[in-house]
Amino acid sequence: MSEKRELSADMQTLLKQLVVNGDIRMAGTVLYAYCRRAYQVNDETAARWMVAYFRREFPQEMKRHASKLSGL
Repeated sequence: MSEKRELSADMQTLLKQLVVNGDIRMAGTVLYAYCRRAYQVNDETAARWMVAYFRREFPQEMKRHASKLSGL
């Protein structure tokens, strides 16, 4: 069984700043790369963790981003 690890305070601050400034796509890219390198997981797992994190931490921004994507 693996232990649960949290993101560092610096990473949380960076992600929050990017999301608040309206750049959730860049925040997702940063978190995805971080998960791949720090936890050495495959693409699918990193993508799943990224989506779960943003849905949990930034639900309003995720809804806005999803609606923006569906309008394209």
